[in-house]
Amino acid sequence: METGPERPSLRLPPEARALSMDQCRGFAIVMMLLGNFMGKFAFMPSLLTHHRTGMTLAETIAPLFVFLAGMSYRGSFLRRAGAAGPGAARGWAVRRHLLIFAVGVPVYWGHTWDALTHIGLAGILLLPVIHRGVAARLAAVVVFAAVHQALFLGTGYGDWVMTSPVCLNGGPLAALTWGMVMLLGTVAWDMRAARSGPRLMMDFQLWGWGLVVLGVLFTLPWGDLKPAWPFTRYGMTFPHPLFTGGVAFITYDLFYWFCDYRGWRAPLFSPLGRNPLVTYAVLGACVGLSRLVTHTFGDPTPATAMTAYAAMVAVAYAVARALDRRGFLVRL
Repeated sequence: METGPERPSLRLPPEARALSMDQCRGFAIVMMLLGNFMGKFAFMPSLLTHHRTGMTLAETIAPLFVFLAGMSYRGSFLRRAGAAGPGAARGWAVRRHLLIFAVGVPVYWGHTWDALTHIGLAGILLLPVIHRGVAARLAAVVVFAAVHQALFLGTGYGDWVMTSPVCLNGGPLAALTWGMVMLLGTVAWDMRAARSGPRLMMDFQLWGWGLVVLGVLFTLPWGDLKPAWPFTRYGMTFPHPLFTGGVAFITYDLFYWFCDYRGWRAPLFSPLGRNPLVTYAVLGACVGLSRLVTHTFGDPTPATAMTAYAAMVAVAYAVARALDRRGFLVRL
């Protein structure tokens, strides 16, 4: 049985009871809306906006969302493989990730390559290793990074993607480097399944800060061996997923401490996080509508923009609560 060595991971409760994951997903969705909507306006501080190169708070949120998708993917796949066999689990994984990709296309109409479309492609790329041990999945991280970097530097792809107006998050080949973030999320799921409490939180911190340092080291020039590789959301070269994957470990650790260890919760986040695919699509539609309005009437005042942001979150929350009351779940 292919999932035999992984059976201890099945001790983790069903995802619906993992409060920290729902809360962290809800936080990521709210923060992505902040960057995607509010981040377009000149009055926003640089820390909360996206840039072609460099690292800001805004650059860490989509990777957190993808990291959490990797956690969910690992747990869901192993549960389905244990119940119905690996073949059925693979068929489910392909259908789910094609659906996620299909939802992402209209949500990102005009630029296509963003969180949902990358999750859809990366989820299929992970199929050969999603059920395997940590060593195999970390080896896949290295392979994904090497293949992407070779194509980015050795062909015209890097020049194209860094100047293309429709490739804001690495273009189609960045499914490889976004896949690195998803793979790191699968490792976090195994850690959470195997242990708990202070030991788990320390492990999350060690992995998080280790990846952050590694991401920084790979941006530096190494004498004649390589030039400096910048952090770039547009290119998604691998220092970016290493660094932001580390930030995702640290951020999730805070939610684990807050929710699962201390037993607290933020009321807004759980409903949004339980149906991330639906709420993200609702917010994507709101952002698209807002761009039509600003294109016609110009940028709003800060007060108007904040009011519109709060209204969008309220709409998504109302949809999420309605789905919650009906027990309707569409998970990433």
